[in-house]
Amino acid sequence: MEVYEELSRCKTLVKPLVKNLQKGNIEIIQSSDLVGLQDKYPELGTGELSVIASAGDKVVLIEDRKAEKIAEKEGLAVFNIPELLLVCKEKGLADREEIKQIMKELKDKDRYHFKKEVEDVLLE
Repeated sequence: MEVYEELSRCKTLVKPLVKNLQKGNIEIIQSSDLVGLQDKYPELGTGELSVIASAGDKVVLIEDRKAEKIAEKEGLAVFNIPELLLVCKEKGLADREEIKQIMKELKDKDRYHFKKEVEDVLLE
C-alpha cells in the first residue's frame, strides 16, 4: 500500500499502475511488521520497508542498493533493475531499443544510473 501511494504521486506512473491493478497484474497488500522494521532499519524509507515487510515468500524488486542488501539479510529473494532488464532481454521480452529507452527514462526521471559494465551487457 505504501509503494502504491508513492507511485500514485507520479503522473507518468498513475495510468499504467491503475491499468495493471485492474488486470490483476499487481496485488496491493498491507505491510505486516512495518514498525518493527522501521526500528531495525531507520535509514530506509517507508516504501522499501513495506516491500520487505510484506514480501513473504515472493521475489521482490528493489532499486535502492542499501534496501536490496537489507532485504537479502532478511532472507528475501531480490531482483534489482539491471537483473530484471537482463531477464527481459534474455527471454525476448524487451529488445535492445526498448531496454535503451527504459534506461534513458530511469536516468532522466529517477536519476537512476547504471554502471558502465552493466550498461554494456544490457545493450550488447
